[in-house]
Amino acid sequence: MIDPASIDLAEFLSTWYGPPFQSPAHLPEDCDWLPVPLKEWHYLTSRWSKPITYMTTVLTPEEIQVEEDGKAVFMVDSTEDWRWSFNPSEPEIVYEAALHEPWERNPESTSQLLVHNAVREVTFGATNKNWTFSVSDETLSEILSPLDRIGFEAWQWLAPDYQIFAGDGVIATVGRSVPGRPGWDVEIASFEASALSELDGIANVDWRRRRA
Repeated sequence: MIDPASIDLAEFLSTWYGPPFQSPAHLPEDCDWLPVPLKEWHYLTSRWSKPITYMTTVLTPEEIQVEEDGKAVFMVDSTEDWRWSFNPSEPEIVYEAALHEPWERNPESTSQLLVHNAVREVTFGATNKNWTFSVSDETLSEILSPLDRIGFEAWQWLAPDYQIFAGDGVIATVGRSVPGRPGWDVEIASFEASALSELDGIANVDWRRRRA
């Protein structure tokens, strides 16, 4: 298993999105109250002009405000129906909930959740990607055999048994298929198309593909 703490976010982003090519944006002074990992996220990701997230949006520092319930929302999903927040008095604790639902604590810290999100989002934006639906347990084991699971904690927002695996230049996300469909849904991304070629040799998999 890969320890999430071993993932250096700057190195990870450079590997998947290319080296940063612009100077970082400095945060306004009135954003000093934000959690340090969140400030570091904005400082780091401002060095890339291309999107870093696709299915979620990390709110800009100016958009983050403490609401009446004492929580400050810092990230939302693409429909803004699911939210992540922190309490300014305990900035390393993350809460998540659907819109208008009570907050529940996420098992990850702010820093780990931001890394988790960056790794997870790679499979959505990668220019080289394979995906398929409803594979069996046996086939899933074959697909994942060269990869190691990253020990991220579970989010309520994600599919049941959702997990992320990594290998040499490859990130794979796995989750239970939607109710009514058996098996597992799999997405595998790479920054080099050749890294995905061996997947074609796995029997009984109907791969869909995106290539640069």
